[in-house]
Amino acid sequence: MRRICIVVVFIVFVFTGVCLADGISGKITSVDKTKKTLQISGVLVQARDAWVQNDREYPVALGSLVPGDYIEVTGMFTGASEIKASNIEQDEPECGIVIGKIASIGAKKREIIINGIVIKVTAETWLEGPSHVRIPLELFAPGYSVECRGEWTGSGELTAFKVIVD
Repeated sequence: MRRICIVVVFIVFVFTGVCLADGISGKITSVDKTKKTLQISGVLVQARDAWVQNDREYPVALGSLVPGDYIEVTGMFTGASEIKASNIEQDEPECGIVIGKIASIGAKKREIIINGIVIKVTAETWLEGPSHVRIPLELFAPGYSVECRGEWTGSGELTAFKVIVD
């Protein structure tokens, strides 16, 4: 019985840690090898302690990443437009992604702010709530965890084509 309890607590701990992770993805715009940092369109990625791998899950040296490489970063936001990476995966180019909690919403400007990153919401952006139902921007609120997919259109700015409440 004790072993079962330990296993259950371990699984809950691991699952909770995975669910609370923030993330971004996109093309690297700059690299500072001495500070072990990267940038994706103005978002600073602290990569010193990150596990770095390619799309086949083989380890890759952090120093081998260069501007133009597409990466997916998992970690925790530590400040405005700054994330501390725990895992970096070099992958085939896809859309830009920001995953995190909404800090504020500008309904008139049609913007969602996630840790200093501006998510532009156009009239064509698909806004999705529970059960894959489309919802209006007015139903989004600070504190909601969201996944935003789109294109990096400026420094610390993503124009979304889809925003999903997690």
